[in-house]
Amino acid sequence: MSGPLDALADRIVRVSDIYAEHFGIDRSGDWPLLKLQEEIGELTQAYLTTTGRTRRPADEAAREQLALEMADALGMLLIMAKAEGIDMDQAMQDKWLHWLERDSAVMEVGEG
Repeated sequence: MSGPLDALADRIVRVSDIYAEHFGIDRSGDWPLLKLQEEIGELTQAYLTTTGRTRRPADEAAREQLALEMADALGMLLIMAKAEGIDMDQAMQDKWLHWLERDSAVMEVGEG
């Protein structure tokens, strides 16, 4: 299955390829997982700032930084999925979206 997450992942991997080539970064082995962990840490820091739990002001700039850190974490997750050969569209269907189909089926039975 190929869907919007897979297409997005292809584009993000291309950006990562350019970045790695420019800065000479070795992205082999466990690099995607370690980088994802780093980004989750930065997301946590941004969230703490946005929710007023750091010395920095919880202002609009903090909220913008939170959005950027969310994008970093998602981007790294998609890079990791590509590196591991995981189809995230299918994984999301299997883990989350199938509940919508189940819920719809239950609603149809209840209406009958």
